[in-house]
Amino acid sequence: MRRRNKAVLIGLILLLAVGVAVFLSCDNREGFTGSRVKNPDAYLLDIQRMNGTDLHTLELREGDILEIQFETWKGSLYLEIKAPDGTAVYRGNGKETTHFTVNIPQDGVYAVIVEARHAKGIIHVRATGKDA
Repeated sequence: MRRRNKAVLIGLILLLAVGVAVFLSCDNREGFTGSRVKNPDAYLLDIQRMNGTDLHTLELREGDILEIQFETWKGSLYLEIKAPDGTAVYRGNGKETTHFTVNIPQDGVYAVIVEARHAKGIIHVRATGKDA
């Protein structure tokens, strides 16, 4: 009888371990829930839940200004904006400031990269001309 109880207990422990492993792997999978808009002059993310990386490109001109709203409410968000030569014109986690601008130093295609882990928040990047 004891052997049977021991076998049942071991089976339950194994089943529990498998269940926890499945739950953890599902919780970390890439995904996005919310609203995402990718326009030639804007990249707008209203994030209810995001895991993973997203990318958008903007064709900008020297002197343009990027208006950025960046708030992280849950988890972690990381935003990087790369110039055509690969240098970062901005990189950060949205915790220092939530509304700011970035001046564009040269003409070309800029990459806007967002990395998220169990994130909820908002990232709005809008391009305006230098006279705006």
